[in-house]
Amino acid sequence: MDVKDGSLQNIKQRKVKEVPFKIYHQNIRSLRRKSHELLCYLYPDLPHIICLTEHHMNVLEYSHINMAGYTAGAQFCRVRHEKGGVIIYVHNNLKFTNIDLSQ
Repeated sequence: MDVKDGSLQNIKQRKVKEVPFKIYHQNIRSLRRKSHELLCYLYPDLPHIICLTEHHMNVLEYSHINMAGYTAGAQFCRVRHEKGGVIIYVHNNLKFTNIDLSQ
């Protein structure tokens, strides 16, 4: 893949395809320093939803991760154990509502 095609600027401007609705899941085994690489891998056929398990981060860490063109729609971090966790990114072109399932 050409590096220019997967640049952060192009990913931010790229719109997801309207049909079919695409969800991508990856057991990422630590998202630290991998977000740009992940988006370059997915480009140019960006999914509507990116679901990442085993992100290995706490609340403060994942709030600093920038997934260009996406918003963190839902997330879970372990409090008592290391590693684990789930984060779901929703493409910025989609409207969504986060449902609180903590109860």
